[in-house]
Amino acid sequence: MVITLSDGRELAVDLTKISIAQYRHLFKNETTPEEEDALLAPCFGLTVEEFEALPYPDYKRATAAFFEQARNPLADPNSQSASISV
Repeated sequence: MVITLSDGRELAVDLTKISIAQYRHLFKNETTPEEEDALLAPCFGLTVEEFEALPYPDYKRATAAFFEQARNPLADPNSQSASISV
């Protein structure tokens, strides 16, 4: 799945950059926003600093794409529905 950021850059969601243990950690109550960012950033090929510097709408776009992809991780990434541009 590819998203387009407000500055025109495109980022692909790569779920192979997160383990199942890391994914499960996202849903623990004690997980901090900083930990969440550290887990999600590599899935977009970004450093934590780059991920945290995204404008809020781009951050929301990225996290929505991540969780959409995570709900159906075996979906064809080349399908028509695999691109989000809001």
